[in-house]
Amino acid sequence: MTTCLATFVKPRRQKKRGKILRKIFAANKIARKFQLRQELNNVQHRNMTIRSYTLKIKELCESLGSISVNVEDDEMVQICLGGLAPQFGAMRTTVLAREKPPSFFNLQSMLLVEENHVRTRSKEHHVRRPHALYAFQRRKRTLTSKRPIR
Repeated sequence: MTTCLATFVKPRRQKKRGKILRKIFAANKIARKFQLRQELNNVQHRNMTIRSYTLKIKELCESLGSISVNVEDDEMVQICLGGLAPQFGAMRTTVLAREKPPSFFNLQSMLLVEENHVRTRSKEHHVRRPHALYAFQRRKRTLTSKRPIR
């Protein structure tokens, strides 16, 4: 056996084999830790639903946990609030103004409710907008023209 595998099969090289494997896994663990940390710090809400956004954060934290890197609940809350879309600005301010931040689980529940409100307000805004514009144009026409509108 003259291959790389031979180095790991021969019994007399067991110590050397252990050192080599520890170095390889240690280097991979550090690189993986940096990559996952970077991903976690850069996660953005954008077009995702709150459910998929918070799930992404949880998955990244669990991946970090699998390589023995703990992410505290407060840090998860901070990361989640930092990546929220602008329409959740009021919710972000409310949570940050609290004396004690909510748990990540409670924050997720609050955001789901807020997402529902944002969606409802958006639908109402689109429904009412044409009527308001029509009323404004109609009034403007009455003020500027001397002929009455029929």
